[in-house]
Amino acid sequence: MRLTRRDRIVLLAPLALLLGGWLLVPAVIGLGATLTTYSPLTTTVALAGLQNYSRVVHDPQFSEAAKNVVIFTVVVVPSELSLGFAVAYLLRRPIWGRSWWRGLLLVPWLVSPIASGVMWHFLFGTTTGIANFVLGWLGRPESASPAGDLRLALPATIAIEVWRVAPFVTFLLLPGLLAIPEERWEQATLAGAPWYRRLVDVAIPEVTPLLLTVGMLLTGLSLGAFDTILILTGGGPGTATLTPALYSYDTAFVTNDWPLGAASAWLIAAGVAAVGAVYVFLSSRASSA
Repeated sequence: MRLTRRDRIVLLAPLALLLGGWLLVPAVIGLGATLTTYSPLTTTVALAGLQNYSRVVHDPQFSEAAKNVVIFTVVVVPSELSLGFAVAYLLRRPIWGRSWWRGLLLVPWLVSPIASGVMWHFLFGTTTGIANFVLGWLGRPESASPAGDLRLALPATIAIEVWRVAPFVTFLLLPGLLAIPEERWEQATLAGAPWYRRLVDVAIPEVTPLLLTVGMLLTGLSLGAFDTILILTGGGPGTATLTPALYSYDTAFVTNDWPLGAASAWLIAAGVAAVGAVYVFLSSRASSA
């Protein structure tokens, strides 16, 4: 049965109302705020044009945040894809309790980023952390928290993000690997191909579209990194782990500069939209090939 235009409108109307009320309207209001001097603490509002965007772009803190998130994304996304793919490749073979292993792998992802940040903040704490408790029990001197070290704070947040998201990547990639016909594996084995040739010639080509999709999803998530870092380091020490999302939050809610916070948020949205555009381009190119 073919749906008429009226039927499609009726079916999509609730979704349109939901998106309009909870997503589009706040987004448009936020975009309008970036072009003004609006603030809840002021009684007058004036047009500012692109001045707020110029202030964000020329702010040294935002430059540091942008640099941090680029490093974060460049390291995190390949690491999550590589580790997630490796574990999925191991789990494609029948092993005892495979379904249980798949469920356990999701635990780091199912834990909320806020709870994850609290947990790792507790583990890394210099005075109350478990690591220093164990060192004290062993009669060893206390060690500095990596989350509070200028050199180690960003690598520590990167490691925690990979720990949290890589199992989710495994969960997404495993069905694609399981869908590869067994004959492909048998042909490669009979041809005497070592395991890395089977990986390159059989596994990766079959799941390349899925890898592209997951990679673009991870890139968008990394560009908006916020929750775990907020609880773990708060963007510190200094600006060592500051990200554009944290910059937007601090600017809007800590210093009460709403237009500047909204402008930086829209710059983040532009970055994520650019990633989406790249994904659409690569997907259309792959489908037409």
